[in-house]
Amino acid sequence: MSNKNIILLSQFINNFGSAFSRIALVILITTWYKNPIYVGIYSFFLFLPRTFLSTPIGYLIDSRQDQKKVILWSSFLAALTILGVAMMVFVKIHSFVLLVVLATVYAVVSDVYDPCIIKITVLLFDKSEYVSINSSISSAMTAANLFSGIIVTYGMTFLSFTPLFMFDVMSYLIVIVLILCLKVPKKPLSTETSAPAAAHSNPIWNSFKVVKTFLTTFPYIIPVYLSAILFNILLAPMNVYLTQISDYIFNNPKSTGLLESFFSLGFLVGSLTYKIICNKVNVNRMIQLALLLVPTAVSILGLAHTLLLALSALVLLGIVIPFLNISSKTILQNRVPQSELGTVFNSYFALMNLSQPIGLLGIPVLISAFGIQPILVITGTIYLLAAMTLIGLNKFPVELNQ
Repeated sequence: MSNKNIILLSQFINNFGSAFSRIALVILITTWYKNPIYVGIYSFFLFLPRTFLSTPIGYLIDSRQDQKKVILWSSFLAALTILGVAMMVFVKIHSFVLLVVLATVYAVVSDVYDPCIIKITVLLFDKSEYVSINSSISSAMTAANLFSGIIVTYGMTFLSFTPLFMFDVMSYLIVIVLILCLKVPKKPLSTETSAPAAAHSNPIWNSFKVVKTFLTTFPYIIPVYLSAILFNILLAPMNVYLTQISDYIFNNPKSTGLLESFFSLGFLVGSLTYKIICNKVNVNRMIQLALLLVPTAVSILGLAHTLLLALSALVLLGIVIPFLNISSKTILQNRVPQSELGTVFNSYFALMNLSQPIGLLGIPVLISAFGIQPILVITGTIYLLAAMTLIGLNKFPVELNQ
């Protein structure tokens, strides 16, 4: 099996198993605790360590020549942690604090996978292949989310939560076997790039300075970064949106998996579409499309009073998000040295994610007070106006296409 196929298959299986746990955890909390604020608190405590540990984790990844070992250890630790969640649920320990602690550790160690794969793809493939590889990886990951959401929704009609978590444990064991088969050449890390040596010249905890150095060197990326921060606030409580829409339309929070599957279907279509049109549509145009269509889809979701319209809005939202995500990853790969890519990649997204508490804690409170649909309509409209302003001011220049 080729390196590319191993990477894609391992990404599919990794996301497939992880989605079981991710969906099951949200439904579990919604079932145990009826208030949406619990889901917001849970998401917030996942966010904290994942954000503040991202730069030192990226530095650790950059300091290791053998990315395979890093992935293997992180997969093993993730399997152990989710096994702990399965045992907790099996023996019926209804502790919100313990559940959040285990889920947080699981989230941190499993998040090591993506930056390692980003570094490995830079080492194995030519720059001209980055967009294609990133699109293929995004498609593999999203296809996994699509199928897992459907299976979880169906499986929960006759299965308890424990088997869902155990399936994730098994998926990590398969991923470990696949990564062992990956053939990564042992050679010094490349230092070719136009970016400065930002990562190792700064303290490993200082994501602010790492990102500031990067954005100072490439100022035309700043509007993209600020736009992503704004969308992080809007989309951070996605779990809350799905559980509340599910309860509002289906009167059954267990339908969350079905809604997530349609969202993932859109994400898969968007990833495949990006791969097809990336040679014809420039990166700056992809970003502009995302900025206009994401808030449009959110507003439509808020206006939906039928299942068909709600599912259509989720599909549209899923389609356009990869336009921004894939573009952001490709921009970093083309401008950051491979020897520092883990640190800059993690710092870039960690600092961006600092905006999430506004959405994770603030929006669920507003939803509890005013309802899910009015909040989606209002926030979607505000974001659409902001996006139109940025595009009208020509804040996404052609330099992004280089």
